Amino acid sequence: MPFHVGSGCLPATISNLRINRIAQSASPPEMSLWEKIKEFFCSTHQTEALECIWMICHPPAGTTREAVVSRFEQLRTLAYVGCEESIQSGRHGEGQFCILDADSQEILSVTLDDYGNYTVICLGYHETHRFTLETEQGEECAGPAEGTPQVPAEYDTAWAEWEMAAPAGESLDRAEMVQEMRACLNSGNAVLNVGESGLTTLPDCLPAHITTLIIPRNNLTRLPALLPGLRELMVVNNNRLTSLPALPPGLRDLTVVNNHLLTSLPELPSGLQTLSAYGNQLTSLPELPSGLKKLSVSDNQLASLPELPSELSKLYADNNQLTGLPELPSELKELAVSGNPLPSLPALPSGLHSLWIHHNQLTRQPEIITGLSSEVTVYLGGPLPERILQALQDITSAPGYSGPRIHFNMAGPSVHWGTRALHLAVADWLAPVREGEPAPADRWHVFGQEDNADAFSLFLDRLSETENFKKDAGFKAQISSWLAHLAEDDALRAKTFAMATEATSSCEDRATLALHQMQNVQLVHNAEKGEYDNNLAALVATGREMFRLGKLEQIAREKAGTLALVDDVEVYLAYQNKLRKPLGLTSVTAEMRFFGVSGVTVTDLQAAELQVKAAEKSEFREWILQWGPLHSVLERKAPERVNALREKQISDYEETYRMLSDTELKPSGLVGNTDAERTIGARAMESAKKAFLDGLRPLVDDMLGNYLEARRRLN
Repeated sequence: MPFHVGSGCLPATISNLRINRIAQSASPPEMSLWEKIKEFFCSTHQTEALECIWMICHPPAGTTREAVVSRFEQLRTLAYVGCEESIQSGRHGEGQFCILDADSQEILSVTLDDYGNYTVICLGYHETHRFTLETEQGEECAGPAEGTPQVPAEYDTAWAEWEMAAPAGESLDRAEMVQEMRACLNSGNAVLNVGESGLTTLPDCLPAHITTLIIPRNNLTRLPALLPGLRELMVVNNNRLTSLPALPPGLRDLTVVNNHLLTSLPELPSGLQTLSAYGNQLTSLPELPSGLKKLSVSDNQLASLPELPSELSKLYADNNQLTGLPELPSELKELAVSGNPLPSLPALPSGLHSLWIHHNQLTRQPEIITGLSSEVTVYLGGPLPERILQALQDITSAPGYSGPRIHFNMAGPSVHWGTRALHLAVADWLAPVREGEPAPADRWHVFGQEDNADAFSLFLDRLSETENFKKDAGFKAQISSWLAHLAEDDALRAKTFAMATEATSSCEDRATLALHQMQNVQLVHNAEKGEYDNNLAALVATGREMFRLGKLEQIAREKAGTLALVDDVEVYLAYQNKLRKPLGLTSVTAEMRFFGVSGVTVTDLQAAELQVKAAEKSEFREWILQWGPLHSVLERKAPERVNALREKQISDYEETYRMLSDTELKPSGLVGNTDAERTIGARAMESAKKAFLDGLRPLVDDMLGNYLEARRRLN
């Protein structure tokens, strides 16, 4: 099995072996996805996040809905605060998951239906993994419709006519589609994925045996008559589609998403269980089937909803024009109605688990939600009126409170209503020049054409609204110096611009937290590129700061999980801000605005300080041994020793893999089994990594021993 070793430039807890092996073996779409989202994660979490992406895109046999939910939740946990909102589990239905890019566009979607289909769509790549399911008792397979071809030759004739009728520029796409349909017909595959082919029509006859039809982004204006045996239909991003044909009576799962000209749906089959129709222009819905369990109609133009089925358990209707809701069924577990002009809610079912109601016009929020059970999680968004926030604080902090857990944020309106040209936003932070001298901001004209430059411009403007700008006399000079560094370093500037995409998503403290994260990235970047090669004391000091911040993030995450009323941003920032001096955090600013709503107490801070110091004393030496920037320094200062260790790491991996294959896979008849090979591959990687680090330890002791022993005293 081929094995590739990386450069060793990833931070602590990153396995270079693992991340590079994934990068080499994964198909290009997953790696392209990773390039778009890796800045969502701090450097110490990137390997685990990439492995999670790999497992999502290549699910092992037997993957369950619970496992998929767990992987997406794991990604959310690993992401920076604020970035987790781009990783969504079940937002449009229990079986649908997605990752959004900086422009809130889906770049990965996963659909896991009730019939054993696991469909991955990633940057133009589509794959459906089919799991075997027993036919439901008493259910009969629908026969072919009248006039449907019965033998391959009849299909070939019909498809050839369709291919010959291709308009200019579509011949190749139709030829590829014909090959796909022939393969589907010959293999008996129950799933037909049309792919993103730019087709303007589909043939009138599709393979009659298919039960799942997937039609992603094309140029279709209509669909052919649908096969009677169809159980699942996915029509995604067909931007010219204005209507759907009659739906088959046996259809169980209908996904019609982001068809921006679609204003209505046909009559729904009586057995439909899942309807996902978000991102269209629907103004009304037809009568809903009595057995419907999941309804997702967010981002439409709905002014009302029809009567809801009694078995409905998930309702997602965000961002519509709803002024009222019908009676909610008793089985409802999740309700999302954010972004509607709702003045009130009907009675909420006692079994409700999750409620999204931010950006509405509800006048009695505290009374509506605090009476719910402790099993419920409520998402209020922000900003909250001071009266409501105070009422919620009083209620949730009262002794014996047993109501729901409430998420909110302190986001308020920015004084800037548009995105300025980047050089103008930068100019506000730079010192004025003498007459006749070139303005330092002039060189930022060209940087304004780079990816995410607009987001960075907004971020700079938002920084001018923070407490640091208002109260810290040295803050402007600090940002000016930072901008000068960014202007000189293309790679660092690209990383920083990418991080700005979520930096203004909520309150001003979110911008402050993002600034901390950006400056952490700068510290690690400087170490990786060699700035500390001749200043090993500074290298170790930077490592210590990254270690402390990582421990604080873990403590903040645990604290946020205990609060009944929580704004995650304020919790994370509170620990960093208030422990800035005790822990010597040079990348953390002096001020924050909303510490009072963080829920973090003086006792919490004292305990956190002691916990971080104790962890550093016992764990830091092993942590820095795995730190990517240290590996980069060692490769430059002792290349022969490091290269020898890396070559040994490769041979150790290959030898361990062969041994495990011979002793475990072959006797069990599992050679060629992907899951089994993945398992022993991971074990071989861990064994080789441990041997590599054991070999690296004497070199690190020789080079850094004095700096590691003379640990800087924390006041």
